[in-house]
Amino acid sequence: MAKYQLQEASVELPDVFKDRTMNLFTLSENNASEFTFVVSRATAKSDDTLQSISSRLVKEMTVTLQGFVLASSQSVLIDGQPATELFYHFKNGHAAIWQKQSVVLLNEERQGRKMVCFIGTCPDSFDEYYQKQYDTIINSIRFRQEGKDDFISQPLSATSEKVYFALDNDSKELFVFETLNGLYQHIDLQRALNGAYLFYDAAGHPLHIAPLPKAREQETTRYALWTTSPKRAQQMSSVMLVCRSIKGSSMLNTAEAIAAFIQANGDV
Repeated sequence: MAKYQLQEASVELPDVFKDRTMNLFTLSENNASEFTFVVSRATAKSDDTLQSISSRLVKEMTVTLQGFVLASSQSVLIDGQPATELFYHFKNGHAAIWQKQSVVLLNEERQGRKMVCFIGTCPDSFDEYYQKQYDTIINSIRFRQEGKDDFISQPLSATSEKVYFALDNDSKELFVFETLNGLYQHIDLQRALNGAYLFYDAAGHPLHIAPLPKAREQETTRYALWTTSPKRAQQMSSVMLVCRSIKGSSMLNTAEAIAAFIQANGDV
């Protein structure tokens, strides 16, 4: 289980859960129109860039926010991470609302790619007082750093005839494949690159999809499943709780049978 530290407590969740929480901080508890700071999270696709996400956000706000005007857009750094800062205003009834939004793209092995937005909102104008509040918070951000891991990831042989598993994050279906090639023929590559599946070997060890090295730059990019450090992803047993159905094998068609199978292979 992955442990998430909240302000009030900690909670452990299987990898299939995605952290898409929103945090809202207010400068005044009694004045709803005072400065607020929001942290929001959303899934990012494998081919998303800061430029494409920022352009998409601006287009969406142009449609959904009354009187939307983009005052500026610039590239910045947040704790060394590239980010885009959007500064804009819009109408909420007769009131003018100003927002400054800083957008970053993060890659997390457990959660996949995600977009994180840091949004400061204030009424009437984003004056020097509010700018100071926003800058102080942004400058305090420190992204979580993964601990040192000596695990060396290796690509799996495409001719492997061992059993492999793939859990569809959307349908919660667990697919059982008798060969690695069978898995490759079934899985949608684009969905896999966007984190739609969790992959495991016959012993329930986690796997991940990544590009293979190129002999020449002009070669077409090919992808494969690679071994994954147990420090960076959960074992298969931790996600069986969310599995709704099992497909692909007449022998391994129950959670109990699969649990016994991966335990036997883990003991080898």
